[in-house]
Amino acid sequence: MVMYGTIVNGLCRMGNTIRAVSLLRIMEEGSCKPNTVVYNTVIDSLCKDKMVDVAMKLFFEMNEQGIRQDVVTYTSLIQGLCNFGSWKEATGMFREMLDSGIAPNVHTHNVLLDACTKEGKMTEAEVVLEIMIQRGVDPNVITYNALMDGYCLQGDIDEAMRVFNTIVDRGLHPDVFSYTILINGYCKKMKIDEAMHLF
Repeated sequence: MVMYGTIVNGLCRMGNTIRAVSLLRIMEEGSCKPNTVVYNTVIDSLCKDKMVDVAMKLFFEMNEQGIRQDVVTYTSLIQGLCNFGSWKEATGMFREMLDSGIAPNVHTHNVLLDACTKEGKMTEAEVVLEIMIQRGVDPNVITYNALMDGYCLQGDIDEAMRVFNTIVDRGLHPDVFSYTILINGYCKKMKIDEAMHLF
């Protein structure tokens, strides 16, 4: 199993996802059946290669074969669906994850929240943040940066600044992306003095 898993991982890292799928099929037919980790590796690689439909087929095959999905399985698929612009399917997958008793981690929430902000769905993004906090998952700087970026894309620099202040209030440290997002937001609104103040 370890040898097959290592080869599958190597193929995926080199961008040979189709060959990794072929090896997965060989494993399924043989005595060394693939486990959750092997499936996750291939599903994640398929999603990154924009082959979400094939990844979904593997997801359903896992169910059929009694192989339990985990947070990595769902997060990879949610990210793949979000990158594909399949917002409804991604939120459906998120709900299915919760219904299955699998707890989303900070990365899962961030993927969904980032997709909301890029689609201009700021109300939904705030709901994801609220769900995150209610479930005891601590938002990180990446979470808040995605929110700030979303508000800046909407031209709402005041809300972006509110989020920036939340980062500080929660004892987190804004990173270079936090400042870049705000500076760009102020510059787009022609508020150069405010942008310069952040340097």
